[in-house]
Amino acid sequence: MTVTPFDPRLGLREQLSCWHEVASAADSHDEPGRTPLPAAAFAAALRAPRPDGTVRRWLGCADGEVVGLGELFLSDRENLGWGFAEVTVHPRHRRSGHGTALLAALRTAAADAGRDTLVLSAVQGTPGPDWAAAQGARKAQELWESEADLGALDPAALGDRPAPGYRLVCWSDEVPGELLASYAAAVDAMADSPDGGLGYQSAPNSPELVRARERCARAAGLQRRVVAAVHEASGAVAGLTVLEIPLLAPELAHQDDTVVVPTHRGHGLGLWVKAEMVRRLAADGGAVRRVRTTTDPSNRHMLAINERLGFRRVGVREQWKLPV
Repeated sequence: MTVTPFDPRLGLREQLSCWHEVASAADSHDEPGRTPLPAAAFAAALRAPRPDGTVRRWLGCADGEVVGLGELFLSDRENLGWGFAEVTVHPRHRRSGHGTALLAALRTAAADAGRDTLVLSAVQGTPGPDWAAAQGARKAQELWESEADLGALDPAALGDRPAPGYRLVCWSDEVPGELLASYAAAVDAMADSPDGGLGYQSAPNSPELVRARERCARAAGLQRRVVAAVHEASGAVAGLTVLEIPLLAPELAHQDDTVVVPTHRGHGLGLWVKAEMVRRLAADGGAVRRVRTTTDPSNRHMLAINERLGFRRVGVREQWKLPV
């Protein structure tokens, strides 16, 4: 097999088509029932920049056919010894050494960038975990994947209550200017989220980075919806939840951050903001039908909120660490 760099900025339709075909085949095989993204959505996601680092990609080719994909994210802000790697092989071409060849290219690139560890993601019930172990990686974290079927929920029966001294503010895409600084500071509270022993270290957030992430999300074809609880006395964001909706395939939305600032915990703000998000999605008329989230199993508080809102576990994603 030959491994060649992939660069979607060149606008090569053949490369984009090959990436979409292999990724869609792997998703459908490994997660039955999952609807692959349309080709246009894949293209937008691949072309979009990252505000916090660089992404490098490779195609693995055998006998004139693309059979595998490799992706490496190198953060320039945090965990500067790590590279985050994804290796995908078409189901028809597995167990032929293609994944190992792609991983070798990723390891070389990570080493050249001064990284000493790769973090690999694998889904339980697929060949991924056994393959990662065979490469010498060790499992560092499990994440429970859960989904809520919005059509099966009664938003009026969620049972949350407004928290005295707080008000809700909702927006799409851009944080209102008057809340930008406190929103950026609130996101920093994600730093104490359980990570199962992975050892992830978060760098401080900033208003400039928030704006950059918003621009990159739009470039990737994502709408970011936010519900925030604002502390009335100070006017600062005390808690928030963020949802990302692929505009070309809005049926499945993905949960991003949900966080409450430590000094404002204990008032039910987490449940309040997430319940309001569900209500607003339901009121939109059904463009978003399901919401998927991932949660560390030790985060019992968030798991309880998700269960109350109708989330049910659909899978387990694992994080593996591999020395470069």
